[in-house]
Amino acid sequence: MSPTASAIPAPAKAKSATTVKPPPWRRRLDVAARAIAAIFLGYLFSALSTAVLARLLPGSRIEATMAATLLSFAIYAAVAVWAFADAKAWRVWLGLTAGSGLLAAILWISLTLEPRL
Repeated sequence: MSPTASAIPAPAKAKSATTVKPPPWRRRLDVAARAIAAIFLGYLFSALSTAVLARLLPGSRIEATMAATLLSFAIYAAVAVWAFADAKAWRVWLGLTAGSGLLAAILWISLTLEPRL
């Protein structure tokens, strides 16, 4: 063994698994579905959550409305991040649709029990 040669063998190269890439149109459709969910369903979800929070937060009407409105920006941003962070676009659509339906039901019940705005 020569003095310059190392006694430690070089690490073996990791075997790369061949991954099948989806067609470009499918990836574009996935991004478009996420963008539509983030923009439109995200807006619906944040608007309904703002209305529900404004009705249910304690304090005066003005304070509850201001707090709910401030929270709506964080909610909308979180929904937009989630829309692109989740591995499956259908989970985003399902979550936002079910969440919006639940918030709409809570708002409707709240308006039915106490009809003040």
